[in-house]
Amino acid sequence: MRVCGFRGYTQRVSEKPEPHMLAHNPSSRLARLLPTTRSLPMVAGLAAVYFLACKLGLKLAVVHPSATAVWPGTGIALAALLLFGYAVWPGVFLGAFAVNLATAGSIVSSVGIASGNTLEALVGAYLITKFANGLKVFDRAEDIFKFFLLTCALATTIGASVGTASLFLTGFSRGAQPGPFWLTWWLGDMAGAVLVTPCFLLWSSKTTALRSKRSIVLQGAAFVSLLLVGVIVFSDFLFSNAQDYPLKFICIPFAVWAAFEMSPRAAALAIAVFAAVAVGSALHSARGASIPNESLLVTQVFFSVVALTSLLVSATVTERNKHEQTLEKAKIELEEKVFERTQQLEGLSARLLQAQDQERRKIARELHDSTGQSLAVLTMNLSACSKTAEKVSPELAGKLAENEKIVRAVSDELRTTSYLLHPPLLDEMGLQAGLRSYIEGFKERSNIDVSLNLFENLDRLPPQLELMIFRVVQECLTNIHRHSGGSTATISLSNSMGRLNLQIRDRGKGMSPEKLAAVAGPGTAGVGLRGMRERVKAFGGEFEILSDGKGTLVRAVIPLRASSPATEA
Repeated sequence: MRVCGFRGYTQRVSEKPEPHMLAHNPSSRLARLLPTTRSLPMVAGLAAVYFLACKLGLKLAVVHPSATAVWPGTGIALAALLLFGYAVWPGVFLGAFAVNLATAGSIVSSVGIASGNTLEALVGAYLITKFANGLKVFDRAEDIFKFFLLTCALATTIGASVGTASLFLTGFSRGAQPGPFWLTWWLGDMAGAVLVTPCFLLWSSKTTALRSKRSIVLQGAAFVSLLLVGVIVFSDFLFSNAQDYPLKFICIPFAVWAAFEMSPRAAALAIAVFAAVAVGSALHSARGASIPNESLLVTQVFFSVVALTSLLVSATVTERNKHEQTLEKAKIELEEKVFERTQQLEGLSARLLQAQDQERRKIARELHDSTGQSLAVLTMNLSACSKTAEKVSPELAGKLAENEKIVRAVSDELRTTSYLLHPPLLDEMGLQAGLRSYIEGFKERSNIDVSLNLFENLDRLPPQLELMIFRVVQECLTNIHRHSGGSTATISLSNSMGRLNLQIRDRGKGMSPEKLAAVAGPGTAGVGLRGMRERVKAFGGEFEILSDGKGTLVRAVIPLRASSPATEA
């Protein structure tokens, strides 16, 4: 039976009404059990597959021709009812009836056994759907435990009990003891459910998991190792009478390894193949002799435990991987959002700096053209009044002259402030003239000897780039005057391989390691330092501060190709 065919059919047949509607509508629940014309091909196919699989299992029957420790039909029936709906139950009944009628017993006993097997599958499928997450039963460890306890351990007692009663009541027990008979039947059904059902359910679901080459190699190694160990342990391939020793437990680490490396669907199939290979190896080693029923029961219990452990490990690992992928995806999305917001903030910061420079230029022009001119007129008027007052009142003339000096001082201070806000030479004659003029004035105001070293043939740079370099130099000299305590400073600007290298060095007291660490990062506390860093970064440049006990060095490297700051939102 092809799994891909199951999946296509499932989408059409497995549509079910809501549970709360079924609870108040018994006729709807009954209708789900009635086969339809569309489900008849699936019923026939299920009966055929059930018959063939169980016929193979009955070849290992020991205590009775109808009771075997290997019964894959339980797993096939559970998977079919879950995938195609309860309406395909006649396929289970017909397959079980045919296989038992062809083996031993009468029509009555075969009907009884088939009824028990069908009821077992219906109850098991209902319990899985109701309490164990339905088709997704193997996605979580909690649901896997429910599947094993409710279906593999509990629901299978129905088939074992009804089947045993049918054979004993109809006189076809052939002298078998009820206890071993029922136990063999129950353990065979349980092993069939835990080994076969996961294969069909997991392989019927879609998967988008991608495996790396290394993962594929590890999966192959784990699978081959598991099969090889199974052959060695369950046959006399290397050791004679190997089955007389408790070597089966050696297989558990390899089964866990396979479950850890493989996806749940691959792990379930690997364990089923491992069980088939192990049983085949045991039969081959027996050389035609029948295997004791007790050995088969122990082997089936062992396979059931290994299969359950494998399902739990694989589901847990898969769930952990999903959580890790979710966290990784959330981390990537968060990093992208942070990067996007950072870019927006950097663009906003660049625009704010541009707006600040434009406002400075506007205020400087207004101070120079409006307020400065008014003060100049006021100075001339006070001078004229002072000369006229000398003829009338020398005392009044003296006061007017004193006011004239005050106005001249205010005018000079206003002119200096206007120049500091935005030097006109920077726009008119370029960076070199602007820096030299500013440094001359800074020397007079601070008594700090500043040397300027510019590379030869310094032509005009883009206006925004010249303004940025000027502002960085201005801020650095202001900090040197306020904080360094030094008497000298050096400014150098060089061009190397299309990159401007700006360095401002002083010979003051420098910065402590703690303060240097505080200002070195992007979260600089000082407004001036933050402004310099943002200005340089807006042009795609690099900014750093180095300091020791002999002074401080501020260095900025700006690519010449960045003629304007990045202002993207």
